[in-house]
Amino acid sequence: MLVTREADYAIRCVLEVARHGRVSAARVAELQDISPTFLGKIVQSLARAGILSTRRGVGGGVSLAVPLESITVLRVIEAVEGPLCLNDCVATPPQCPQIATCPVYPYLDRAQSALRVLLDVNLAELMNPPAGDDAAGPAPELRELRTDDVPAIGANGASAPRVATIGGDV
Repeated sequence: MLVTREADYAIRCVLEVARHGRVSAARVAELQDISPTFLGKIVQSLARAGILSTRRGVGGGVSLAVPLESITVLRVIEAVEGPLCLNDCVATPPQCPQIATCPVYPYLDRAQSALRVLLDVNLAELMNPPAGDDAAGPAPELRELRTDDVPAIGANGASAPRVATIGGDV
């Protein structure tokens, strides 16, 4: 799965609006080097999702519709791309009749859940990371995802617990 350019721009847009308060979409486009037309479409999606508020005319512009603490990366991505879904089998409701017998389903289901947890960080945390060594990257409790209940299959066919490390050394 690839986060689209639209989702990337949407996150950057919301963070820029948070930095400046009410600001014109043209200014956000300029500051973030985004096509004003493309950004306009993104702002409309974010406004429909209740993340941004728009106002035309003198003193108008774009502002946050809700506190930054209530806006997550996941919410912004889903505002422009729709529900996050790695595969049809992990959609709600599942769109695959083979789930019960599919050897890949447990992995995709677990990956989907982990991704949703990791992207559930609010944008205020991104703008104001905690001081110290943990300032960069995901929160310490998210750096190590244990996938013990989903066995890794080695070259010899043996199962072994796995640990996935996110964001560097732990």
